[in-house]
Amino acid sequence: MRRLPMTAAQKIFAILDTMTVELPPETPEEAARMAKQNEELSQNEELKGLGIRVYRGGTDYGFRTYDKLMTNMSYSALQKMKRRPEAQRLESGMLVKVFNTVSDGDVCWQGKIDFDTKEYHHGLQKGVDERTWARMFYDGMPAKLVQDGRTIYGRLEPFCETGTEGVIWSLHEYGVQSYAGLNCLRNGDDLTIYSAVRDGNVAWQGVLDFGREQVTKINWTEVLRTAKHMDTEKWLHMCYDQCPVVITPVPKGP
Repeated sequence: MRRLPMTAAQKIFAILDTMTVELPPETPEEAARMAKQNEELSQNEELKGLGIRVYRGGTDYGFRTYDKLMTNMSYSALQKMKRRPEAQRLESGMLVKVFNTVSDGDVCWQGKIDFDTKEYHHGLQKGVDERTWARMFYDGMPAKLVQDGRTIYGRLEPFCETGTEGVIWSLHEYGVQSYAGLNCLRNGDDLTIYSAVRDGNVAWQGVLDFGREQVTKINWTEVLRTAKHMDTEKWLHMCYDQCPVVITPVPKGP
């Protein structure tokens, strides 16, 4: 399999993503409440060593290069990794090209869905190591699904409604929000998974322009920066979708 250089002609090949950022408490009462909860967590024998803490979380915009996805990492690198690598922050001035299909990319797996349900009730793909299969879904790898004669491009989605029924292997279509974009994989479907994407149908391209950091609430999400290059909610959903993207960074001064 041909490996895509992560940078070529100063371009970065990646997928969009969101980042969780810590925001200051809105009120003294909220600060006191969180301090009390964190004190209780620090005294809990089962939880105190896990680094769990309560804070006010906000959302910012980021990207992940393909070499930082678990699917593309070597076994030795995975063994050393303590947690999933953080996304990198998108900055004003970056030139981006966002895709919602794939016309040129590296294939890391391609085949017909054939689930074995003996070990897991939602099925595991026959002939694929279960950890490798799971990593591709938790990475949100770009993929093409042919189901009932329809071709769908999107990110792999380890869909789980409540946490009690287990993961349902799915693909979430780019540009389609919520349940309407969810496509659960079925035996007989044709699936192509990409380890990197170079080109496709352009959903949006242009220069990123974010306002100064000022928390804005969009539905239930507190967003750290407002997008000025397009509607903020639409940009947020592109990042949620983890669309493939080509980024030309902001030129550095002398």
